[in-house]
Amino acid sequence: MPNTQKLEWDEKYSVGVAEIDTQHRQLFDAINALLDAIETNSAEEKLKDIIDTILNYKKFHFETEEKYFKEFNYPEAEEHIRKHREFSDQIDALSQKYPKPNIEFAFALIDFLEDWLIDHLQTMDQKYVACFKEHGLK
Repeated sequence: MPNTQKLEWDEKYSVGVAEIDTQHRQLFDAINALLDAIETNSAEEKLKDIIDTILNYKKFHFETEEKYFKEFNYPEAEEHIRKHREFSDQIDALSQKYPKPNIEFAFALIDFLEDWLIDHLQTMDQKYVACFKEHGLK
């Protein structure tokens, strides 16, 4: 069983760009909604909506970051985009392993998202902070 403790936003995750920090917080909210659904035994009913939210988030958020990578000629864009693709591949693999939304899928998704998100925010995303600030993003 995964850690069902809610994720709390911390400024150490911030990239100092309001648009992107807001998007990151939305993923925290989606993960917490999934945790709520598990705790209230309503995971299977709510799972599809939460997964759809995460998939839509992923597409929208990655497009936002990648737009700035291109616009600012971010030197580590290729590596970062590769990490985005790996995230997408992992989500796809989980979806194939659990073709029907169920509680096992919810647990697997939580484990993956928590690990990925915290690591990605503290490593990959911090690398572009200076570049984005140099180009005036706030």
